[in-house]
Amino acid sequence: MKKIYLQCLMIFCLCQNVISQSIIENNSFDDFYLEELSQENTALKKRIQLFPEKAKIVNSKIASSLKNKDYQSAIEFTKILDSILPNNSDVKNFKGKMYYKLNNPELSLQSFNEAIALDANNKWFYMNKIGVLYEADRFEEVFLTFNELLRIAPNWAIAYNSKAGILSGFNRNEEAMFCYNKALKIEPKSAQILTNRGDLFHKLGEKEKALSDYKQALIYQSDYQSAAEKIKEISN
Repeated sequence: MKKIYLQCLMIFCLCQNVISQSIIENNSFDDFYLEELSQENTALKKRIQLFPEKAKIVNSKIASSLKNKDYQSAIEFTKILDSILPNNSDVKNFKGKMYYKLNNPELSLQSFNEAIALDANNKWFYMNKIGVLYEADRFEEVFLTFNELLRIAPNWAIAYNSKAGILSGFNRNEEAMFCYNKALKIEPKSAQILTNRGDLFHKLGEKEKALSDYKQALIYQSDYQSAAEKIKEISN
């Protein structure tokens, strides 16, 4: 169940020499998701370019540590970066990701909360917080945070899709279907979200509706492999 949501967690990570280098290894992402991630990555890179030189030097050291998978050194350099830029929401957010990487959910959540306090309109900060809460089985807080997110981003399909996946995992299928339907009313259309709704239909035994969603997903994006694989599976 956790796999459903956590595919969106930790998308932006320090790599090479910038805090915003995108790491995308999950082949379930469709063009809609990739475009959303690309836009956020581009905006983050622009903010990083405004760092003072001293911060950029530390940032490079973090990148080098991550390249060597030395996460303990990376978090220590991240603390230094945080001391240089104590009111920078992106640094707080990244520190939260590093603590997550080091299996320290409490400090991770503390950092994400600090990031949100500094920039309450960054949708991805809430998504990262939700991911940690979800993995810690703090489900009441997960849904409270979704409520906060949807107040600032009431037309964000990714939030509805993520919430639907979690609801489906709890067999709260009617609520999950509502969220998928809400997401699919928003433009642009997403092959990934439509495929996820197809999975819910399949789970509910509605094979024809599932197959219809998978086929429609391929109309939205003809090379979306997840939908093609589901059609093959359901047709056998």
